Amino acid sequence: MKPLPESRAVLLVLLLVTIVAGYLGFRFFYGIAGDFPFSQELLLVFIGAIATVLITALLLNQQTELELRKEGQVLLLNQKSTIYEALIEHVGEVVERGRMEPSELAELRILNHKLAMIGSALVIRHFNDVLQRLDKAITDERFDTREQDDIMRAVAVLTYYMRRDLLGRVEHEDDSAVLRDILANNADLQGEDGP
Repeated sequence: MKPLPESRAVLLVLLLVTIVAGYLGFRFFYGIAGDFPFSQELLLVFIGAIATVLITALLLNQQTELELRKEGQVLLLNQKSTIYEALIEHVGEVVERGRMEPSELAELRILNHKLAMIGSALVIRHFNDVLQRLDKAITDERFDTREQDDIMRAVAVLTYYMRRDLLGRVEHEDDSAVLRDILANNADLQGEDGP
């Protein structure tokens, strides 16, 4: 099957050829038919049918391309959402337990690779901050409360960028206020005084 843009160009060329050939054929047969108006009407119906088929094919081709693009975006959004949720839950479980088992590290690596495939550059960059804090916390085997709070604060910032990646820019919404609110919610849950 030919790529959609190439087949659209072929359809446009066919439409133009049909219109030109139809016009020239109509002029020729109109001159010949003279006393036979029925043959002129048949010719017009035939040319109209061909033009209608080509225009319909062109429009259906365009609609199919738009539907495929839309479906691809929905699938990508679902995939991002699933990976983002799994990542947040996994880091949350590690922080709650206060230590990281080798199997959890392996799962985190897999989630990191999945994130690298579909995450935006800002999400990947802020996930790196979470990883650095996790790496620093696991050096002494057990996470203390301060390390847990630092990791969860980095996760809060990461969730802001995940939200932006999933929702895009929301009209009439102040991005810095949203980030402040997310950090304030995180601080309230940790029992801190503020961000």
